[in-house]
Amino acid sequence: MDSRHRQIIKKVTEFYFKSGDFNGIALENLFNTISLDETIFKSILTELIVDRSIDLVYEGDIPNPHIKPFPANPVQVQLEKLKSFEIKWHIEDAEKNAEKINIGGKMVTLFVRSIGCCVYPTPEHLRKIVDWKKYVSQPFTLRLAMGEWQLRPYFFELSILAIYRNDPRYRYQTDDITGSLYSNGDGSLNRSDDIMLAHFYFGFDQTGVRAVAVLLTDLQALSPQHQQIWRAKMLPNSFRFGLHPDARQSILGHFPNRVSIFSAFRKELEVINEMATKIKGKPLMKKDFQYEEKPENFGFLILPTLREYESFCHTLDRMMSENINEEFFDGEINQFDLRNGQEMDKIRGITKLDIWITKSFDLEEPDRKMEMIKTFRDVRELRSKPAHIHLKNEWSLSYYHFQRKLIYRAYTAIRTLRLILAIHPDCDDVKVSDWLYKGQIRDF
Repeated sequence: MDSRHRQIIKKVTEFYFKSGDFNGIALENLFNTISLDETIFKSILTELIVDRSIDLVYEGDIPNPHIKPFPANPVQVQLEKLKSFEIKWHIEDAEKNAEKINIGGKMVTLFVRSIGCCVYPTPEHLRKIVDWKKYVSQPFTLRLAMGEWQLRPYFFELSILAIYRNDPRYRYQTDDITGSLYSNGDGSLNRSDDIMLAHFYFGFDQTGVRAVAVLLTDLQALSPQHQQIWRAKMLPNSFRFGLHPDARQSILGHFPNRVSIFSAFRKELEVINEMATKIKGKPLMKKDFQYEEKPENFGFLILPTLREYESFCHTLDRMMSENINEEFFDGEINQFDLRNGQEMDKIRGITKLDIWITKSFDLEEPDRKMEMIKTFRDVRELRSKPAHIHLKNEWSLSYYHFQRKLIYRAYTAIRTLRLILAIHPDCDDVKVSDWLYKGQIRDF
């Protein structure tokens, strides 16, 4: 390896570290900086690629070659593409077609055409030169410094999220497929805790147990203190985990194929209220829990504990039976509609709903209505138990499975209610989203 090889490696490596985000240097910029004949320049690049000192990342493979979201292409693919274009001609063509604009009285040249290729030092080269001691407090920044790809997901225990969800100084948001968390900016946190995690996702192991996934580029943006917190919760044997299929779609810039069952639940409440208003001029549910009203713990458990499960049951009942607007039934039910032993001033939301549906709709499948009402009552009973029985908190993965079964039953009940209301002629013009109508919903 002669001085020209070392010069190119040095320029590529310096740019990688000085860019601030571990970016690659544009091939045109490297060519202009080195000032070599194009044939010689390409020959040296070829040798450096083959001996694993540099990698070429192309725009055709990813949207933005200035970051390395995925591992570089195999050597042979890189070399074939390098041969396919003329660097000098492309630079001259770009200069000829450049746009000049006036910014603050100064003419600035904007190059609108580029080769779309950036040069990176390889992980093999970086392992030889990086001083890991500089990154001892930043374990994820170290991984980028060592050449790992930016969109590599790392998997962590779900419990890590509880640190932020349970602290009111952070804003914690999730749709059970993706999420974000950041400090609320009121100055109550130490500087090292004033962080933002732009994106997190969910994944699973081979048994279906959920984990939280974060891309390396987002992890390295955390403060050193929080990088170490996350490092302590990183799951071993990451090959056992895979991203949620809709999370993968989101990372690649596509809309998810389906919607979380929790988002679908809230959408059903919204449609139910629209239908009820058409029928009676009043909503059937007090709230539909959209946007800022969404309860923080209305989602998959992040701690498989009895207390967390009880909290979820409490929230679910608050969104179901406790959420029934009893004013909706004013003038709809009288003493003659009641069963033996019932009194008008003592019946509550679930019973009123049951009586009103029986009185107002001629159902072809009454068993579905009966199962719906039973689910409302079962959720109510689950909420009531902790109020009467003191149980010691416990940790068990079984609570993940208990919750999945419960939310599936609860969603089925709410969907059944919406389908019953849809029978009413006043609801003919209420539009239901295609994904909701077709049941394009994820229950995991």
